[in-house]
Amino acid sequence: MENDIYEFDVDEKLRPSIERKLTGTTKTDAKIAALELPTKPLMVKWAVLFLRLYRRIVPGNVRNRCVFEPSCSHYSEAAFRKYGFLGGGIKTIKRLNRCKPSNGGVDLP
Repeated sequence: MENDIYEFDVDEKLRPSIERKLTGTTKTDAKIAALELPTKPLMVKWAVLFLRLYRRIVPGNVRNRCVFEPSCSHYSEAAFRKYGFLGGGIKTIKRLNRCKPSNGGVDLP
């Protein structure tokens, strides 16, 4: 049953949240979560550690409601990695401001 493939005809804005509800993650989320912990700069390492701790602690029904691909916490991790602590923090704040059920879809940092 692991190799079964199902297709759903849904609006692209709804796909991430549906995929997350059905499987617990999305391909992009899984790819970001599989990255090794950065060693430098130290503030980026701490930010990534905090985000990973957050994802372990927050209940699944909260994590699985995200309408974006990748989820906001995975987006934030990718933004910190790509833009550093300050730039990643700014990107994260802007993303959280866009986080509404009427929005959604693929949104990479």
